[in-house]
Amino acid sequence: MISRSRIASALAATILLPMTSALAADYDPPIYVDQAPDYQPVEVGSGWYLRGDVGYAFSHPFDETSNNPGFSHSRTLFDASVGMGYHFNDYLRADLNLGILPSNKFGDSVDTTCSGSTTTTVVDNTSGSITSQITTRPTTQPCKGSSNALNKAYSLMANGYIDLGTYVGITPYIGAGAGVVYDKYASTIGAKNCTPSSSSVVGNGTTTTTQFNCDDPAGYGGQVSSKASYDFAYSLAAGLSYQVTRNVSVDLGYEYLSVPTAKYVAYDNGLFNVHKGVNFQTVKLGLRYDLW
Repeated sequence: MISRSRIASALAATILLPMTSALAADYDPPIYVDQAPDYQPVEVGSGWYLRGDVGYAFSHPFDETSNNPGFSHSRTLFDASVGMGYHFNDYLRADLNLGILPSNKFGDSVDTTCSGSTTTTVVDNTSGSITSQITTRPTTQPCKGSSNALNKAYSLMANGYIDLGTYVGITPYIGAGAGVVYDKYASTIGAKNCTPSSSSVVGNGTTTTTQFNCDDPAGYGGQVSSKASYDFAYSLAAGLSYQVTRNVSVDLGYEYLSVPTAKYVAYDNGLFNVHKGVNFQTVKLGLRYDLW
């Protein structure tokens, strides 16, 4: 019985073997292709922005006042800057700004005397010849005197800001910065406006002419002083920004800018004195444009 089963199994295997090979030859295995990654567009300039600001210095060192009727002054308490910055993430950004700072100029004029010499010439009216000529020095005559000064400065500041989150479209921020300020002052003290003058008297057959000459060896330009320097500056800032469009934001903020070693000329009760240390407190309005 066992022998018959083995013989039947062998015969079945012999018959089915060719059919298995044929089926195997006709079978094609599936081909697996890796899925291509999703297309990610590259944003050129992503994170960078441009900015521009204007400000008004409500606290400044330029408080010149005088009861002298000859005193005059003008000042520009507005500042302006342009720059470029970068968003490191949603909370941290930094920018580099080039700006012009508030400036002023002032002066006073007084009645004074100018030194020089006086030449007296006597001419005979008949012959037209000079009969005598005498020069006297020093002599003086009334003239106008003046003093004036100016201050101006430019800044290059690197600033960092922390955005404190956005609430109903408004983002409060705080910031600080450091940089360099180019500042210059110039003054002229005691300048005199000397004008030559002459007068003539006719009598007794002669003409006597008196001529005042502006020939003071000391000159009339006054004491001139000026200085320009590059000084370290630092700033503190706080404010609010509002995103108007996807790329445009408006800033309204406060900035304290200090230049501890800068020098400037001030008007102190009629005296033109040099002071050290310049501080500005400014309200600023700015515009940022994101480059993406």
